[in-house]
Amino acid sequence: MKEFFYRPDNAWVGDVIPYYEDGEFKLFYLHGWRDNHKEGLDHGWHLLGTKDFVHYREDGACKIEGGTGHILKVDDVYHMFYCIFPEGKQFACHAVSKDLKTWEPIPEDTFGPDGEIYELADWRDPFVFWNEEEGQYWMLIAALAKGPTNRKGCTGLLSSKDLKHWEYREPLYAPNLHVGAHECPDLFRIGDWWYLIYSSYTGRFGTFYRMSQSLNGPWITPEEEAFDGRAYYAAKSASDGQKRYLFGWNPTKNDDLFGWNPPKASGKDYDTWDWGGNMIVHEIIQRPDGTLGVNVPETVDSAFTKQLTVNFEGITGDWSITDDALLCVSPYNFAGCITKEELPDLCKISAAVRFSESIQGLGFMVRAGESLDFAYYITLEPQRSRITFRGPIMQSEEGGKTFPYEVELERPFKLLPEHEYELKVFIDGTICEIYVGGEVAMSARMYDIQHGKLAMFVSQGTAEFNRVKIETPQNDKIHAKEES
Repeated sequence: MKEFFYRPDNAWVGDVIPYYEDGEFKLFYLHGWRDNHKEGLDHGWHLLGTKDFVHYREDGACKIEGGTGHILKVDDVYHMFYCIFPEGKQFACHAVSKDLKTWEPIPEDTFGPDGEIYELADWRDPFVFWNEEEGQYWMLIAALAKGPTNRKGCTGLLSSKDLKHWEYREPLYAPNLHVGAHECPDLFRIGDWWYLIYSSYTGRFGTFYRMSQSLNGPWITPEEEAFDGRAYYAAKSASDGQKRYLFGWNPTKNDDLFGWNPPKASGKDYDTWDWGGNMIVHEIIQRPDGTLGVNVPETVDSAFTKQLTVNFEGITGDWSITDDALLCVSPYNFAGCITKEELPDLCKISAAVRFSESIQGLGFMVRAGESLDFAYYITLEPQRSRITFRGPIMQSEEGGKTFPYEVELERPFKLLPEHEYELKVFIDGTICEIYVGGEVAMSARMYDIQHGKLAMFVSQGTAEFNRVKIETPQNDKIHAKEES
């Protein structure tokens, strides 16, 4: 069975370079073969087509051997800007096409950092757009600015009249926050606000954004700067003219690409994250104050319409259980209930949750056993203003002694008592995509428990779970990729 969240056969999705035209998203991406790469196999940039983020048409390799970049159209010509890494150096490159499939590189347009404004090191992931105010093109690029400390990561800036000759300019954004370059820069405008997106793996790992009412800054850091958590990276955006979407990848833990797996770990959940995985698309939401959140795209959400029978039974604590509602009053204890049915490998779990002021935690246990401990915990923690993901490692005595972190994944979110929040969890094999309140997302992976039930829990408080549903796609062929 194909995975619902896209990846190519026998390979993985790396950075996505999205482009929208004629009612379809053209999704270029870095095709990650990993250790199954063989001589003669196409790699580098590949192209997908999709209208709904559910069905994909595979258009194959673009014959471009390079890293992340950007696509724009000028008159009748498509321009691809990308990067290459010869002999440990980094350069920006330019290619053109008439059909988005056959590309002609322009070797004389290749260039690297200047060594004066920018260090002769990181120089990758170019993003090009027309600056109406200046009447010329701007290129944003992942770079290192000259400076007295190692915190040189920046969003570099260049300008051009013809897309061939570029003038080096002072960085668009150089906050001295990151040791590494600001990867995969992206820029767009919604209303009065400009938004700058970049990804970083130093200081804090993720895809972040800044906001400004002018391209000249200042670039404001919002209260929560990330779109997702540790398991979502290199995200870039594209709009269909009505909504804007964010395209990133949920990394695997399959291959220990960086050699950091703990030697005595019992299973994969304890392992480190790889580069690349499955493509995940979030819809970008602009709040009234201009800050951004993300939600599941409506087309992905509505793909799960076959409602399964769900029967809960209380295991511990005082539960009132009706057809689609669960109420638990447990002011001093942990309480849990569980379904009689096993969870499918591919499904959506949803519920509207409400809780009391003093509650310590509440949420879902995914792939739970009857004892309600060996499971994946998705927890709302109102008193800490966060949502967390914990695997089975922390519930065991061995894990409690050795696991070095309080939680495995977390996302900040202000949770108010007596307010209703919609919680949606999408499961696809090892992939777990979590959305809360229509504005916060948390990506995760689940390896060591492959089967189990759905359980609800309440820790030291009162909570309601209403409109509880487990749904699957109506048609199993929904995962099937459309061939070109």
